[in-house]
Amino acid sequence: MDGLGSRWVRFIKQYGPISRNDNMYDEQIRRSARRYEVEPLDFVHPLEADLFAAVSRDVSLARSIILTGTAGDGKSRLCGRLWTELGGDAGEWTANEIYQEISAVVGGRSRTVGIIRDLTALPTNGTYGIWVGKSALLEAINRSFFEPDPNYIFVIAANDGQLLDTWRRAVDVPLSNEGYALLETRLVEAKPASQGEVAFFNLSTVSCATILDLTLDAIVAHPGWQAAYAEAEADGFFSEACPIRRNFEILSSSQFRARLRQLFELMDLNELHTPIRRVLLLISNMLLGHPLTKDRLMSPADVRPLLRSGKAHAGDIFQNLFGANLSHARRESLEIFEFLNRFGIGDETTNRIDNILVFGPSDETLRPYYVNLVESAFSPQALDELYALRNDYLERPDATQEGEHPFLASLQAQRRAIFFQIQDDQAEELRLWDLTVFRHAGEFLREVVTPLRNNGRVAGAILGRLVNGLNRIFTGMLVTTNRELLIAAGLSGSAAGLSQILVERISVTPRRHERVELRAGALPTLIVEIDSGVEVRLDLNLVRYEFLMRVAGGALPGSFSKECHEDILAFKSTILSALARSRPTVEATDLSFRLLSLNSAGEPVDDVIEVSCA
Repeated sequence: MDGLGSRWVRFIKQYGPISRNDNMYDEQIRRSARRYEVEPLDFVHPLEADLFAAVSRDVSLARSIILTGTAGDGKSRLCGRLWTELGGDAGEWTANEIYQEISAVVGGRSRTVGIIRDLTALPTNGTYGIWVGKSALLEAINRSFFEPDPNYIFVIAANDGQLLDTWRRAVDVPLSNEGYALLETRLVEAKPASQGEVAFFNLSTVSCATILDLTLDAIVAHPGWQAAYAEAEADGFFSEACPIRRNFEILSSSQFRARLRQLFELMDLNELHTPIRRVLLLISNMLLGHPLTKDRLMSPADVRPLLRSGKAHAGDIFQNLFGANLSHARRESLEIFEFLNRFGIGDETTNRIDNILVFGPSDETLRPYYVNLVESAFSPQALDELYALRNDYLERPDATQEGEHPFLASLQAQRRAIFFQIQDDQAEELRLWDLTVFRHAGEFLREVVTPLRNNGRVAGAILGRLVNGLNRIFTGMLVTTNRELLIAAGLSGSAAGLSQILVERISVTPRRHERVELRAGALPTLIVEIDSGVEVRLDLNLVRYEFLMRVAGGALPGSFSKECHEDILAFKSTILSALARSRPTVEATDLSFRLLSLNSAGEPVDDVIEVSCA
């Protein structure tokens, strides 16, 4: 068993959560590709064209380049691609040199381009081109930032936290303070610095959903899979019963990919970044995960024994996606699984879904749902096991001596599969997103994110519910109004649980330079305009949106997220500060304030209370 298909699957395993470090570095993966004699995975990084343009012969300004981001974002790979783009030999780049340089025409004339593939791994003592020692090299890099037309330009790859730390520690290197200020402005504030020039590429800003699309396309289209079909064994690797083949076919389906992409979009909208390395780890685990094999990942040789033992179906893609094949400690150590498990898929449910799972096989009304959502998701062996567990549960529903009935434990796996089986046209009927912690996630994508991305407007009903949620938190009362934003404070300050002193009513619809609206940005942004040119902003990530919608629906603010509650109260404080600056209080001999109360319909009513000064 050493055909291309088998070698390809063994190569893919190197990306998974294995104990060895082969999955950690681009150079090691490429050596593995040569060892297995397969084409390495390849796709164009979203920032690649801009990176190449920054060192082109026609660029108007030659500048040094910073490539930053988290570990696994693809910095080393981009450095290698840039090396060959500048005319370097690909064989030379695979050497274990941290610093390499090349002459190239950049900005109309020949210059020396020095490439540091990993700044933190750069030895303190060493020779780097004409410079001896790391300090001398850093000084040359600093000069390149501030010279108008440098002869030497540098490409520096470093993780974001370590980038600034390197310059912070280099206090004795000339121009390091200026270099630190330049890089801090670009990294932290994401805007041009007042002096100095550098081309800055933060790979962590690339959407996780975009990375998922690119990696899935590259893996699914690889010729190794066609070779695997051609090499299929009757009762083993890539047979019709093979779990690797089944997982690959599910992963290739448009339904599964679309739902998985929605989860990655929501991770982006929750400000959770996942680097390329972790996305590849996840895909490898989805395809090959199995709790009973070495490294908990299947190899081609494992398939026949698993099929013969009747345990092949434990390598299920719907469980592998959440790291169920891994030990608890290993799963918790990998943030990609921690991010996905935050959705609570499998743990959350509805009565309708559980009725389908328990009574679907025998109930005439529920049977079509069971066929489409459950029988189509599991292998024949898995279904046989589920039928046996279900029948035993219906006959003897009491817990066993070891704990709850095994069928109840199997419900988590079935709900996870159902989440990916429900079609878009069934999403409302079956309340798809109620199978997650974020019940309003689908609405967030459909009604807020998509219209804003397409330069449209968010429906007034959505904005009204957001305003209603804000009002309930701002006042601490069960307000029903959504036509105006109520800015209120308590006797103990803006963070008081009950705030009945009304400071201002801000109209939601435009009026006298007042308005409340949603605008597009890196995240959807709630804008409160107080006066002409005076705006206060709140970025709406997924958790904040869910929080406000639940509060608008009647949930108590502290029941979902204490952190979100504090965020919204801080937003109110910012509005109060802006109001104080925009509308200064006029001194008066008498003190008056508006006391907020609610009428029987929950609408706000304020009474003016006057206190005479003696």
